[in-house]
Amino acid sequence: MHVIPIKTLRMKSTLLFFLVLPFLSLAQAPVFDYGTKSIEARKAYQTGWEQILDLGQWTKAEESFRKAAALDPDFKLAWSQVGRISNDPVERASIYTKLKNVLGDSSWESKLLEVYMGSLQLIDARDRGQAIQPEQVKQFYEVSLTNFSILQESFPDEPYINAEYIEVIHGIYGAKAALDSMELQRNSGRKTTPFLASYTSQMWAELKDFNKANEALSTLKTQLPDSNFPIILFTEANLFFEEGKLIQAEKLVNQALLADPKHTLAKRLKKRISEELKKQKAE
Repeated sequence: MHVIPIKTLRMKSTLLFFLVLPFLSLAQAPVFDYGTKSIEARKAYQTGWEQILDLGQWTKAEESFRKAAALDPDFKLAWSQVGRISNDPVERASIYTKLKNVLGDSSWESKLLEVYMGSLQLIDARDRGQAIQPEQVKQFYEVSLTNFSILQESFPDEPYINAEYIEVIHGIYGAKAALDSMELQRNSGRKTTPFLASYTSQMWAELKDFNKANEALSTLKTQLPDSNFPIILFTEANLFFEEGKLIQAEKLVNQALLADPKHTLAKRLKKRISEELKKQKAE
């Protein structure tokens, strides 16, 4: 989901095998039930992840997560996603209070919930205008890396756990490490999802290799039937931004927000574009 609300904290390490080890085995893995016995609730939950990561449809994803929570009111992970997307600070605080008491056991569900609760805390602090200390961000990333790596080894075929794990790798180690991990997946025979195509484009754009960023963007466009999907508009806007083509970037990010006003990443990109345009006018 990539909802870290402040500038990422880079931590140095040469132990890249720790990043890519979970991608090396494609043996038949157990299915993760995400902490719900309701097949319909789990289906709605996974649909929400598909919408938010593969299509960039944050509004529809929120509806799917809320549906999952309604189908199973004890579905903790579904409630955590509602809290992360919700723009209502009162609702978010209520969800956080409800969920924080279930942390601490050794279940797979609890390991994911620990990550999402840390994310929810940072989002809430940002929205309330509270100062976020670097140590808070560091702790969040350390917990995320540990828990996601364990989950990846146990459930290597869960694409949306994998997607967020890649984002954590990027947040800690940078774009090149994220690209290395995604490349290892492709070499192991894993399907390139729209999320992975988009994220590959974003990482190459960050590294200023615009030819490869465009190649990944082209792959993304072949995977989806409509060029107006928010994920395509956002990815292309991001590429223009990294190229310094701010007017084109602004036009596309505005289109992305028209397609989905709740697209958090597009809103952040729009803010960055506006700041750069102001700098140019001041010069």
